[in-house]
Amino acid sequence: MKEMDSQSMERALGLKESISMTIGTVVGVGLFTSGSAQIGYVGTWIIAFTFVALLISIWPALLYAEMSAALPLAGGTYNYTKRGVNRLWANLAGWHYIVSVIAIGAGETLAFANYFKILLRELNINIGYVDSRIIACLLILVFLVLNFKGIEQSGKAQTAFVFFFWGCSILWFLYMIPHIHVQYFGGIAINKLPPFKELMYIFGLIWWCYTGFETSVSLGAEVKYPQYTLPRSLKISVFLVFAVNAIFQWFLVGIVPHEFYGDLVNAVAPYADGLKLAGLAGFPIILLCIGIAFGGDLSTINPGIAAPARYIYTMSKDGALPSFLGRLHKKYKTPYMAVILVGIINIILIATNSIEYIASVSLISLAICYMIGCIAYLGLKKRYPRIRRPYIAPMGSVGAYVTIIIYAFMLVFADRIALLTALIVTILCIIFCLVYTRKKVGIKLTLEEEIGIIEEPTEKVRMKLDKEYSIWKLITIISFFVAIAIYLIPVIV
Repeated sequence: MKEMDSQSMERALGLKESISMTIGTVVGVGLFTSGSAQIGYVGTWIIAFTFVALLISIWPALLYAEMSAALPLAGGTYNYTKRGVNRLWANLAGWHYIVSVIAIGAGETLAFANYFKILLRELNINIGYVDSRIIACLLILVFLVLNFKGIEQSGKAQTAFVFFFWGCSILWFLYMIPHIHVQYFGGIAINKLPPFKELMYIFGLIWWCYTGFETSVSLGAEVKYPQYTLPRSLKISVFLVFAVNAIFQWFLVGIVPHEFYGDLVNAVAPYADGLKLAGLAGFPIILLCIGIAFGGDLSTINPGIAAPARYIYTMSKDGALPSFLGRLHKKYKTPYMAVILVGIINIILIATNSIEYIASVSLISLAICYMIGCIAYLGLKKRYPRIRRPYIAPMGSVGAYVTIIIYAFMLVFADRIALLTALIVTILCIIFCLVYTRKKVGIKLTLEEEIGIIEEPTEKVRMKLDKEYSIWKLITIISFFVAIAIYLIPVIV
């Protein structure tokens, strides 16, 4: 049976690519800029903030695991909300997701430019006169071409970026261990904690290091055996993100003397600047910048284009956006017009040259998107109680309500200008829906027709999938406990 057009994209992504796409989106600009800079305010307590950020990300990740296994389509939250609530809410979720993930990519290109310039300076090549925005825009053009040529090419490149990042990171960790000072882990380097409102703002930026945990969901139409792959990638990714964040933050705390925390707060490249403040210039900065720029940053920019392009494509096919954005390239089977639009929005955000503003816009829009996703989860439970659900989230309905309350509370303390931006996006979306979208019929298919036939793996393939998942689980469990254990070392010593 022929599947609907939105499913005509090639299913080429496996578990490895799904995890690398997600990890690549999440681990990058947040960790290496605004997120870790908060160590300047909270010191060692960064681990507590990071752990709480993990806790409030697990439940929504599991909710998305259930929805993605049941509805493995491109467009993620948009499709879930269209079926679980209505098209207006679906459009609102789609617009905010697009803005947020593109913002992550835009912030990442600026982060790349900053670390790249530091790298060259350490190699005695000074390009400080070159505006970071020029480097960022050139980088966007490279990734537009990569995403234009197909998801399989993009997926392979993504895996390479992530493994390169891990390779450089492990080498850097080993080199830096002798330079760790356990006495630096003695609490916060300030007389008292900031006011609660400021603490919540700090926590929001640290939580931003987790946003994008559902990236693989937006690529649901291009994932092989999505009924197994998507839930597994979500469960693995959220814990791996914690491990990466916690380990990197541990090194920064152990390297930077407390008296330099004020400089760390305002650093555009906290890790490189932290090494300089600690008197560790030269090789450690070069290795770090190579890993962050050519591994961490590039692995975020790539899905930062691929994921929102799939949302735009899906919304276009459904009549929520102009039809030309729903064109697939005849040869590469990619939504090339949507990819081009993502590039244009990236360049607009890059022009602001403010990673902190971009971070605030991104975290607010994704929080809104996740809250709508939780509403969609509840709606799907009510409207489609008998739909096949290969994975069931534990206490899913409770988790949906809890997540909505927590994320709404977080938004109260977010940056006011970024909140105003989110309000403008919301108003524009509603106006566009009333003027344009409501006149379009959209895709009128039953849920079964929209999903199409999802192939079941053979016994041999199933065993291979299970073995791959077991390896990833073992890696994740080890990484998680190592990330916890290293914070106990200074206490024991």
